[in-house]
Amino acid sequence: MNEKNKESIDSYLNTYYDIKKQIQIPLSNELIKIIALLYNISNKPFQVELFEEIGERINKKIGYSSNAGEMPYVMGTILNIKYEYPFTEINRLLHIIKIIEQYELYKDYSLFIACILLDEDNIKDRLEKSRNTFYNMQDRHSFITGEDDFTFSILLSELSKDTNALMDDVEYYYRALAKDCFKRGNSLQLLSHVVTLMENDNKDKAIENCIYIYKVMKQHRMKIKDIIYALIGVMSTVMEEQQELIIVEIKEVMEYLNNTKLFKKSKEFNCIMGIFTVIKLQEYDSKGLYHIGNTSKKTISYSLLIAILSNLLPINH
Repeated sequence: MNEKNKESIDSYLNTYYDIKKQIQIPLSNELIKIIALLYNISNKPFQVELFEEIGERINKKIGYSSNAGEMPYVMGTILNIKYEYPFTEINRLLHIIKIIEQYELYKDYSLFIACILLDEDNIKDRLEKSRNTFYNMQDRHSFITGEDDFTFSILLSELSKDTNALMDDVEYYYRALAKDCFKRGNSLQLLSHVVTLMENDNKDKAIENCIYIYKVMKQHRMKIKDIIYALIGVMSTVMEEQQELIIVEIKEVMEYLNNTKLFKKSKEFNCIMGIFTVIKLQEYDSKGLYHIGNTSKKTISYSLLIAILSNLLPINH
């Protein structure tokens, strides 16, 4: 493993151990790993009092018991690292949740969706478009479209294209990728959503990149399933050269974590960490955007991270 990647992953592990040591709330180990990831890529220090207070406040405001869902602590983390005055955003969060709950379709995902829409002015317009987008997904892929696609329908609704044009793009990617090495199903649909979100000028080049990344990962005996499909979509837009070297480095980070106590059974998460560590999310700004890589113009926002997390974490109410 090269020195930069070693420093990055050790920095993440230090954040993880620091959080695990300090918090008094009984959160799952998997959730702590994700919270450490969010703090680590934001370059903000973890403050246990702030973390616990905002999580508990969200918990109480939305009526969860202290032993119910862990989602308020994920949302509190995002508010902490995205906003200078996170407590002032809680009322805005609650207001958006109430609007979302008017749309029965999205009710159980209201916390995730509210965080995606925190900076949105026209909440109802977005929800109307996203609902139409979701129903369009169901019409085209009725057997594989489900709750996993809720947050991505919200993200797709931000694009300027109308619903049919958006879903035409998703369908184009889905069919083209399924012709080669990708297995049909919801994971491939999520990948198609991500590549559509990246608004590539050259669709066929994006498809070629996804296929190449998949095949190289397979050659290096890396397991590719579920959430990794979606991350291949992100990787395809930023890995313009030395792709095989980058994948080898991702595997090195993954294996390092596989041999680290408390991470040995989290191989999918370790692959995610390998991707984030090697691609590097840089230049955090106040709008919550991460610029990926030194030369790429593509960005990944908190919204996409939340959509990815919504497919990684169990949602308990």
